Amino acid sequence: MKKTISVSLLGLLALFGASMSAFADTAMSWNLARDVILAKESTPQGSPWSFMQNSSGVNKAENYVPLPYFKADSCNNLPATCWMDQVSGAHVSVHLKPYTYTANGSFTIAAGDVAFHPGQNSQTVIRWTSPVVGEVNILGRVSSIHSSCGDGVAWSLNQGDTVLQSGSLGRGNGAVFSASKVPVTKGSALYVVLDKKANYVCDTSTIDMLITK
Repeated sequence: MKKTISVSLLGLLALFGASMSAFADTAMSWNLARDVILAKESTPQGSPWSFMQNSSGVNKAENYVPLPYFKADSCNNLPATCWMDQVSGAHVSVHLKPYTYTANGSFTIAAGDVAFHPGQNSQTVIRWTSPVVGEVNILGRVSSIHSSCGDGVAWSLNQGDTVLQSGSLGRGNGAVFSASKVPVTKGSALYVVLDKKANYVCDTSTIDMLITK
């Protein structure tokens, strides 16, 4: 059965009882999907976002390395921009048009969604490097969208090597994460880490993430 899972930031804000106008008044904000959808290079100048993997078996920031391959606008014959490791299968992609997958069940990724997948023997990591000093608020959702097979995924929100929140998702399930008044300095990092469980098949997931100051 075709299953569409697309969680907008508007929906997330409604879930937390906030309004869009409240965020419009925020001095600074970083929206993952909005910030990377027009990327034409792996690490655009001034962007706080980067995409990494960890194949060491030890979940520490010092072991995270950049995904080695980047392709803008067209990735694996799809209208998407991607960062990936073609050997391990770890990848992050932002989709420019809706995409429906129809093998081993089906799912749809909406235009503008950010999808990611762990590697065969590696975690996939999204990093936000702080350009500011002070406190930030984090709001997001991670969703396992391939509900027909596999064993789901594990995830964590980390500040450096400190785990702020974590969870285990059954296939087809999602979880909201949030953290308030997280202290940051320029160059300090927040990470979302996506990991396989017993196997890495059918682990396609999506993520919404908004950071505000």
